[in-house]
Formats: sequence, structure tokens, C-alpha cells
Amino acid sequence: MQLKKISSTAIIALFLIAVLTTGFTGHRTPTGGSPITITAVYDFSTFPDVLGTFTTSGALNISGTTEMIVGPNQNGVRAHCVVFLTTSAGNITIHQECQFSSPIPRGSWQIVSGTGAYSNLKGNGSLTMPPDTELMEGSIR
Repeated sequence: MQLKKISSTAIIALFLIAVLTTGFTGHRTPTGGSPITITAVYDFSTFPDVLGTFTTSGALNISGTTEMIVGPNQNGVRAHCVVFLTTSAGNITIHQECQFSSPIPRGSWQIVSGTGAYSNLKGNGSLTMPPDTELMEGSIR
């Protein structure tokens, strides 16, 4: 009997260690992806729907226009935004979760859909938000 208790306890402990050491977030860098940086510059005078331009570097080198729709801001600490990147070859839609509790706001991003040349594009990563800029770094595949 006592042997079963030790085994159950050991299994639970190993499970907790695995969860705590690997993290438990919904956004992860894709395995086997290629590095990318997306830099978007916005004019926030039309907040909460803002327009701007973007460039990418790394695995994908494109540029074009962007629109960001800033979602509900919870207590000035967290917001969910949708970013649309538009090029002549197609569009990319990105969801962001932003946190404003640090001196330079930060968060995560994930590509949720694409059209044209980007219809099968997947990717995600982290982001920082210096003034008037969204700097998204991560991987695509």
C-alpha cells in the first residue's frame, strides 16, 4: 500500500515539475521555424484604430501598410489587439496580447490567418512597444 502512495506522489511531483519548468502559456515559438522581426510604426492620433507602415526582416522580407485595432484595455494593464498587415501579395492577420505593467509595454503575438502568398503562414513570438512602434520578434513557418 505504501509503495502505491509513493508512486502516486512521485508521478504528481514529476508532472508539476514538468509544467512549471516548461511554462504554461498559449503562445510559443513554433518548433523548426525561421526567425522574423516585424516592425510596425503607427500614428496613434486615431486611437483605438490606428494606421501605419510595417517592414519585416529575417525569414520574410516584405513591407506595406498596417492597421491595428486596439481591443478592450483591462484596467490599463492588458489589451488584446488585432493587427492587419497589407501587401500587394496578400494580407496577414495577427492577434496580440499586450501588457502595460512594465516601463516598456510588452506582450505576445500570433499569426491567425493570411491570404494570397501568406495563406499558409504560421508564426508567433514576443513583442515590445516603444513609443509609436510595435516590435514583434519570433518565428514563422
